Amino acid sequence: MLEIIFEDEYDTAAFLHLAEHLDSRHHMSIQQGKDRLLIEAKESKEGLEPIVRPLLVHFFLECKENERMRSILENTYLFKDPEEQHQILSIAHSIMNGDLDDIPGIHQEPSREALLTKELETISLHQGIFSIGSFMTFRLSEYDRRLKNYVEVSIEEYKMEQEYQNFIQSLRDYVMAKEPKLEKVHVVHQDRLMIWEFRYASERDQKQYIDRQFVREHPMYIDSQLIAPLVSIAPQKIDLFTNDTGHSMVQTIQNIFQERVEVFPAHSFQEHHVRFVHDHLEQKSEKLS
Repeated sequence: MLEIIFEDEYDTAAFLHLAEHLDSRHHMSIQQGKDRLLIEAKESKEGLEPIVRPLLVHFFLECKENERMRSILENTYLFKDPEEQHQILSIAHSIMNGDLDDIPGIHQEPSREALLTKELETISLHQGIFSIGSFMTFRLSEYDRRLKNYVEVSIEEYKMEQEYQNFIQSLRDYVMAKEPKLEKVHVVHQDRLMIWEFRYASERDQKQYIDRQFVREHPMYIDSQLIAPLVSIAPQKIDLFTNDTGHSMVQTIQNIFQERVEVFPAHSFQEHHVRFVHDHLEQKSEKLS
């Protein structure tokens, strides 16, 4: 018989809930106490270990992993705010699930399941006493390093996302406060995204539409070929022609200009609807004369 001692009654209930929904429950009998369980194998030639070990791995991943990462956030990196913790842990889960696989500094091998299994295999789970708290304190250093790695990378991603959102908001505020230099522009996605009104404009003509002071204030973030002129022009309407709505620059334009942007399929673009930059400049010079 194996006695498993849990940290509290909630963990005991969580372990029982997992056991009830796994096939292993039919192969063992369980006696429940407030913070402990007594487990015996039912007519199993292999004994209790191959039944309990995967159940414990599942328990640590499902019931204790978030708790441990939250502890790392609070105690090591001093993120106390629950909403910030939630956002960082959401990023961490995306990384662990493989949804974000282009992030440097991530170690996925061996898997977390393998790390837990490796440590559990060093302990007899056939009989005696197994303490969840002691196991986590003294046996999971490698597993904890993996979780700390996920947390560190997730914090960096979170900070970058916050910085990006602040940047986008500053561009929104600038656009909202600015008088439009052109009422409408067309952004067309061919080999790259470009403002079609500038297609035949000289570099000198293009510079007349760019707020160089604003670009100097955002040198690391602003794209001089597309975002800088778009934000400087601050058009009331942008017709955006693309077949790749998930493109990062397409999403950035939509985030900045929001309801001013209307997206169309690339094949629907017609150049004869476009009035080019030099036409606007010629009309402006005629008015001045």
